[in-house]
Amino acid sequence: MLKYEDQSILSEPKKRILVVEDDIQMSKFIQFKLDSMGYKVVGDAINCDQALERSQALDPDLILMDIMLDGHDDGIETAQKIIDRQHVPIIYLTAHEDEVLFDRAKITEPFGYLIKPFNDRDLRIVLETAFYRNAQDKQLKQALEDVRNIINSTIFIMITYDLEGHIIEFNKMAEKTFGLERKIAQKREVVSLLENKQDHTVLLDGDPLAVHQHEEISFRDEAGEPFRCLVILSPLQGSGDAIQGRLLVAQLI
Repeated sequence: MLKYEDQSILSEPKKRILVVEDDIQMSKFIQFKLDSMGYKVVGDAINCDQALERSQALDPDLILMDIMLDGHDDGIETAQKIIDRQHVPIIYLTAHEDEVLFDRAKITEPFGYLIKPFNDRDLRIVLETAFYRNAQDKQLKQALEDVRNIINSTIFIMITYDLEGHIIEFNKMAEKTFGLERKIAQKREVVSLLENKQDHTVLLDGDPLAVHQHEEISFRDEAGEPFRCLVILSPLQGSGDAIQGRLLVAQLI
């Protein structure tokens, strides 16, 4: 008779996993464990080239990646190449608790680690945690994309910048008005958009918690043409209600 957790897994489409492990016996052991838990092993690989080829061809829901692959690329370098071209959660397998190795691995933003040897419980927990986190990440990215689409459809100029004045976001109306692409604007400071340097104090100085309404500020576009806007400034809050910067909303006048 199936246990409750096994029934919950089997009631949904099986999660598809690619196993990248150069120890053949270990790979077979892991695949057996995954199969017994209700997951689907879509393939396996023993080196970087195979992992790159099969991850793209099979499009797995998750990859179990040996962190110490033999060959010219180890598991970390292989993982980086994979996530550079497709979004897939990766869990590292390692027999060594090496802080230097873990620091390198952090760059690839792994969804977990498994220290070999591991038991069924450890394997199940790290997999289910990774799948849950991946689902949450997708929801967050979609929500952010929805917000960005709304912001880009407005007739108002909307710019966010950090407390030092570095531009974070630059909506479509801002791009059109300033004649400046978002990716270029994000390399600049908000004061570089000003026509009059005395307006610097309005944008950056003073209490970051303060809300400024109906401030008249002169800006300058990329062609050097000045224009005036009615501006509202409000705090930009991050996690824990910490102030990360400011939101500038402007209307041409």
